[in-house]
Amino acid sequence: MKVKAIIFDIEDTLYDASLQMRMARFNAIRAMIESGLPIDLENGYKKLEEIVNRYGPHYNKHFDKLLEHLGLKWNPRVIAAGVLAYRETSQAYLKPFPDTMPTIIKLRDKGYKLGVVSDGIAVKEWQKLIQLGLHHLFHSVIISEEYGAKELNSELFKKCLKELNAEPSESIYVSSRLNRAILHANKAGLISVRLKKGDHYVEEPKSIEARAKYEIDNLSQIFDVLEILESSR
Repeated sequence: MKVKAIIFDIEDTLYDASLQMRMARFNAIRAMIESGLPIDLENGYKKLEEIVNRYGPHYNKHFDKLLEHLGLKWNPRVIAAGVLAYRETSQAYLKPFPDTMPTIIKLRDKGYKLGVVSDGIAVKEWQKLIQLGLHHLFHSVIISEEYGAKELNSELFKKCLKELNAEPSESIYVSSRLNRAILHANKAGLISVRLKKGDHYVEEPKSIEARAKYEIDNLSQIFDVLEILESSR
């Protein structure tokens, strides 16, 4: 069969988002402690992780909630220290995996249509693509918020396929997230490929629909998948 389009998730697919977030939160807590937060580093980090899991990664008052949950008064100096350290660390770790850029460029050179389908806040996701230096390499970028959705759904994949002028059966979707991304790609009829990276490395599918058709350890191994698919009838 001939593969026409290859679509990617962003976090833990194009770059190491898990490491980025872990280090950003760690350094934020350290900076807050240096500015007067009365807690040790290990417990502070653990508490912040609990708050992020409770309120979600896109909530913008994590540090305020941290002080609240610790029974402390609102302290703008401590919060500002955390925000600054978080942003600086996040920017420092926002770099593509070593094989991301070479793989994307090689796929373009081979004539494949390339897309991105991901969830999240549109401006933030575009910022990631731009800082990664990849935004101009994709023929279609679909971020859920731009289409009124908080999470991924099969309609977002259909929108991307329409822009790429490709059918689901001739399109691949690559993501590290089985139950939040691969699931919906499968529902839309794409050929799913799981990239075993980041915190989702140990994730197990919660349903048959969340199982990926192929698994790879590095993005460059997508060429092995293409060889298998394009050599089959």
